[in-house]
Amino acid sequence: MPGPLPPTALRGLLDATPAAVGCFDAALRTVYANTAFTMATGLQAGSVVDDDQRDLAPALKEMVAGSSAPRRVRLGRARMPVSGTLFRLDDAYIGMVLDAGAHEALAALADEQSALRRVAVLVAAGSEPEEIFTAVAEEVGRLLGGKSAATIRYDGDLAWTVGRWSEGETRGFAVGTAVPLADSEGLTAIVARTGEPARIDDYAGVKGHAAELMRQNGYRSAVAAPVVAGGRTWGLVLVASSTGSLGQDAERRLAGFTELLALALESAETRTQLNASRVRILEAGIAERRRLERNLHDGAQQRLVALAVQLRVLQKRVEDPELARTLLSAASEELEQALGELRELARGLHPAVLADRGLAPALETLASRSPLPVIVEGVPQERLAMALEAAVYFVVAESLTNTVKHAEATEVHVQMACTSGEVIVEIADNGHGGADPAGGSGLRGLADRVEALGGRLAVESSPGSGSVVRAQLPLSE
Repeated sequence: MPGPLPPTALRGLLDATPAAVGCFDAALRTVYANTAFTMATGLQAGSVVDDDQRDLAPALKEMVAGSSAPRRVRLGRARMPVSGTLFRLDDAYIGMVLDAGAHEALAALADEQSALRRVAVLVAAGSEPEEIFTAVAEEVGRLLGGKSAATIRYDGDLAWTVGRWSEGETRGFAVGTAVPLADSEGLTAIVARTGEPARIDDYAGVKGHAAELMRQNGYRSAVAAPVVAGGRTWGLVLVASSTGSLGQDAERRLAGFTELLALALESAETRTQLNASRVRILEAGIAERRRLERNLHDGAQQRLVALAVQLRVLQKRVEDPELARTLLSAASEELEQALGELRELARGLHPAVLADRGLAPALETLASRSPLPVIVEGVPQERLAMALEAAVYFVVAESLTNTVKHAEATEVHVQMACTSGEVIVEIADNGHGGADPAGGSGLRGLADRVEALGGRLAVESSPGSGSVVRAQLPLSE
């Protein structure tokens, strides 16, 4: 006769069974967990049951202390609420088998993961938010067995339906429906006030316009979870039922979808900001070319034309030495002014001192030309990457220009530092403050330049306390 089943064969059998089976030692360490057990509880071989698992740890400790009777345990804090039985295997090990209902729970978890993956694919593909709103509503509605589901956005005192799904019905809450949040005890108002998941198991007697619409359309209960994007409660995802209350873990199951929706919103916002930045850069380039064209036409070009005319006249008057000297003197003056204007134009494009000598001399030159006293400190003597030096230079130059024009300051302090992997430059003045970064194109253009290099630009300008422009830029490898 064959002998006892070898341990490796027994383990293979337990791994293959759909039953959820696990085993713990006296230190509450999981020494075995088959796939079904891990999926249901989150515990895998090597993990320790700690006091945070309040439903399982006390029962295991009692059995380790000497209790030998099998013990029923409900794992309400596991990946899904399931029950199981603990029993002593010998003095060293305690086994656990989850109830047959865990198999259905695992199937539900698989459905949930599949639905999350479908939404995640849309998010990763950069789909339009409206498409994701509708997809999320459909996935959660089907997953929780609801009759209707909606993605809802907050806008002031209103909650707007922006995505909708229904199972064989079209009643109520179509996309574009708005309900007031004031004087309401419905889920849209509760989530707006608390920022937490919520449920209503019976809408009878619930106050508010939204609740009245729910009753009119035959919905008896609903669950909702907030969508938090950019640090604020953007809206919620809601699932409604017309037959009875939804599962007790419905709010938890909504959480994964609201997180994906928040990611989609933040990605869309980032794309919008990037597109706006690109448009501003394009418009700034066009405006700068037009400025250069005007300055060349109205300044240096006109002077050079005048110089050419004077030289032609001089050519004809060489027989009159006095007049020739006068014309030569005027031509020389025009030439000096034209060269000066061309130097100013070139300085606006890329200062020669910055290209030739580096950031420290360039900033000192800026400070010496300022009508205000400017203190410059902390500028590294070693050269940085060309784009990084240019970004720092123009941040300082634009900040000084704004201070002179608007701040009524008496002094400016430029402080620069190079930390591990980052360059920081601060321009602080003692003016009247109150600068608005969104109020002009100068600071927006600087922000675009800094962000294009992976950096950040911040402006602190409280009325009466001066202004600080702070740029943080990564050092090039």
